[in-house]
Amino acid sequence: MLKRYLPLFVILTLPGFVYGQNSSALINEALDKIVELDLDATLPQALKNIEDKTGVPIRVTRRAYDMLPWGEQTKLTARISQQTLRNSLSAITQKLGLRFTVTDQEVLIEPLPALARLAERAKADELKIIDLLASTPYPQAGRDQTLSEIAATLDAHFVSIGGSPSPLLENRTEASDPVIIKTFKGQSMLDVLEEVHKQTRNTWYPWGLGVIIRPKEELVRTLLDKPVSARFSGVDVAQVLTELSRRSGVDFSIEPGAVQRIPPEARTIKLVLENVSVRQALESICGFTGLGYVANDSGVYIWNSTSTPSPSSNRVTTIMTIDGVQVLLPENELPSDVQQYLKSKRQKAIEILRQQMKQEGFEPATRPTNPDL
Repeated sequence: MLKRYLPLFVILTLPGFVYGQNSSALINEALDKIVELDLDATLPQALKNIEDKTGVPIRVTRRAYDMLPWGEQTKLTARISQQTLRNSLSAITQKLGLRFTVTDQEVLIEPLPALARLAERAKADELKIIDLLASTPYPQAGRDQTLSEIAATLDAHFVSIGGSPSPLLENRTEASDPVIIKTFKGQSMLDVLEEVHKQTRNTWYPWGLGVIIRPKEELVRTLLDKPVSARFSGVDVAQVLTELSRRSGVDFSIEPGAVQRIPPEARTIKLVLENVSVRQALESICGFTGLGYVANDSGVYIWNSTSTPSPSSNRVTTIMTIDGVQVLLPENELPSDVQQYLKSKRQKAIEILRQQMKQEGFEPATRPTNPDL
């Protein structure tokens, strides 16, 4: 039986520290003190031991536990001696594909962005790849390079370190992408890959014993197909959308006022999800509330498609996909010839529907008052 055990041997230890006030200044002061710890417990218990001995409050996000191979049962073994608490936490979190930040009240531990991009719980090999990338200096740091050049540099390094099996790099982006990526001196391989994510429309994440680079929009669509199980019984729609964003790992951006314009009776969600995709959940919510959504390389954008427009409002007439991006076309921004073209397309669609009505023998209860309909 596979042991849920992630050994971490770091010669990294704290004289007792009594934490009096919850402030970032005092937390940072404590993080810079030399510590001595001997840890051999599950991750939650190990962090609780650190907190009890140092007085520094530590919290791990739910998302971090969701991404670790064994969740809250991940076992941590570490010997920490003659190192600062800051360096100790850096070593521990890096081994687990996590990172920490100091807030006004606590040390917050969350997954590294690359780990959060996985569509499923991480495997031990993927944590090893993240640790390898984070601990290896990028040989050409400080140079401006194309994505192809960065991919070639990483691939050459993977080949050089050998091993069985050797780490692999799979580049699923356009090979001719001309975008120049700025790198900085002292950056690790992981840092440079994050520059790819920040500066281009592509992203990356570990996959088995290797790395995949692919367009962001493709990843967003993959993450939206991630299955979830949840029960919402009388929960506000905004809270439901926040939970779906957390579970999928996709950023949701909501049009200002969109939720407020939902009729009060439709704002409370009663929904049971049993192993269905986040996409299906979104479509169900949109069908019930009148919201609309679109997925692109920035995440998911949600707007209210049911509000009644005034004559001067920017009513959306159509949505088109151009170069892989879905674009909303407001009516008052379209030239008259384009408006006439879209009207002809609508008329054609209406005629097709009428033919289907005849074929199926459908008889409307009333005649339409608008001759165009």
